[in-house]
Amino acid sequence: MTAVTRPTDGDDPPEVIDFGYIRDILVDHAALDPAPITPDATLAQAGVDSMALTVLSMTVEDRLGLLVTEAVLAQAPTVAALAGLVAGRAADHAL
Repeated sequence: MTAVTRPTDGDDPPEVIDFGYIRDILVDHAALDPAPITPDATLAQAGVDSMALTVLSMTVEDRLGLLVTEAVLAQAPTVAALAGLVAGRAADHAL
């Protein structure tokens, strides 16, 4: 699975963008149950609906300055692929 580390301002530790990063957003911001959110779960199995994708898109934009639309996020076949997609966009953005 792809993981990207992004530096932060000040004394904060760098953000690691990986499965855990995406899971935390889905649980903390989209209020999804963490139990079905596993790397191999499809978005439907994990409970990721259009509202959760909207929340994820907005949170990624707020935290990372990345514009990743809900339509792009919805193309990921699994939660791990979703994390890889966001990490890949973050890596491209850092260049």
